[in-house]
Amino acid sequence: MSRLQKKKPAIEKKKKKEANKSVTANENVSPVRQTAASGLSKIKPENQTMASKDKKENFVFTATEFLREVKVELKKVTWPTRKQTTGTTIVVIIFVFILAVFLGIFDYSLSKLVQVVLT
Repeated sequence: MSRLQKKKPAIEKKKKKEANKSVTANENVSPVRQTAASGLSKIKPENQTMASKDKKENFVFTATEFLREVKVELKKVTWPTRKQTTGTTIVVIIFVFILAVFLGIFDYSLSKLVQVVLT
C-alpha cells in the first residue's frame, strides 16, 4: 500500500454495505425511490411547494452537511512535513531563478537581433 493510500474506516464500510442492502431490497421499486433509498436524492411531491421557512431549514441542513463532509475529507489529507515543504520551496525558487536567467538571455539576444535588422 502506498503512503498516500489509507484504509477506510470500518464505519464507512458499514455505511456502504447498508446502502447496497437497501438498494437491493428495493429492486422492485421505481428508480426514483431507489435513488432516495441510496441517499442520493429525496422524493419531493411535484405539486407541493416549500414554504420559505422550509427552504431556510433545508439550506441550513445542506450547509451543515457540506461542512461535515469537508471536515471528514480534511482528516484524510496527508500534509507534508516542514522538511518536505522547505525542500520543495527551495527547488521551486531555484527553478524560477534558472528560468528567469534563461528568459533574460533570450530576450536580450532577440532585442539585439531586432536592432541589427532595423539599423
